[in-house]
Amino acid sequence: MGNQVGTHAGTHADGRTAAGSGRRWARAAALSLAVAATAGALTSCGTADRTVSYSGGSLEEVVPRDERRGKELSVTAMRLIKGAESIRVGVDMTSPKGRQRVSLHMDRESNCTGTFDAGPAQSGDLIMIGGGATYVRFSDESLDEIKELAALRGPEVAARAEERTALARGKYLKIPTGRSFGGSAMPVDSCDLDKFLGAMPGGPEPDNVVKALPQTRRYGQDVIPLVEHEGGAGGDETSVYVAARGKPYVLGMEARENRGESMKMRLSDYDEPVDAVAPDPARTLDISKMGSGSGGGSLFEV
Repeated sequence: MGNQVGTHAGTHADGRTAAGSGRRWARAAALSLAVAATAGALTSCGTADRTVSYSGGSLEEVVPRDERRGKELSVTAMRLIKGAESIRVGVDMTSPKGRQRVSLHMDRESNCTGTFDAGPAQSGDLIMIGGGATYVRFSDESLDEIKELAALRGPEVAARAEERTALARGKYLKIPTGRSFGGSAMPVDSCDLDKFLGAMPGGPEPDNVVKALPQTRRYGQDVIPLVEHEGGAGGDETSVYVAARGKPYVLGMEARENRGESMKMRLSDYDEPVDAVAPDPARTLDISKMGSGSGGGSLFEV
């Protein structure tokens, strides 16, 4: 599965080129978290050829009330994220391709639990234990949609989907890491927090402008918004919300573009243990034992 983050080059009104605009801190942090979370969950559940994308406009400099404070909070907030032993990340992305929602609680030992919803036939929950096997349970709605899609492919595919969705209903599919079946790869991405955070920026670059706005309330807490935006009112905007009390942990991020795309994210459960436990074997279906005949590798090939 690919993940694409688009940027646009050009020249700003002040003569500064947009070559560095793709490195704008707030947008880069938000996109790296969102794409990593969405791609990690969706490849873990074996949804091949699903493109996660969020096109990006450049983020124009603005004159902040307190640029120094904004940058100081940004650097500290990134250090807290990068130093965390575990984090829960919830992402809700909307674009012309549709809506995708993912919630993952992961740690540095590749333990991970969460839920995913990437539209028709692609919703459920997952468990990964220590970077080993991943357990995925599709929702009943997804299984029904898989059957409907299979029916359009003819009786043979429909019969196979009928059988396998019946087996999978209410059960977790055990997907061994790095295995393929019947020539069809079942990609399983690691929920390793080290890898997850590896591409994130450490903080604003010298030419980034981050505006610290007055304290407000969000997520039931006092927060300080750190904002980068382009084009004035109605333009693209990325906001990072850090805790106003105690250490400035990032509690959420939001990105809005004038193309109608939007992204909302919540971060929580810093350093909280990840409760990743293998499901009861009676509720588990090991797909490596389902045979490797035609279509055998793609459990629900439609």
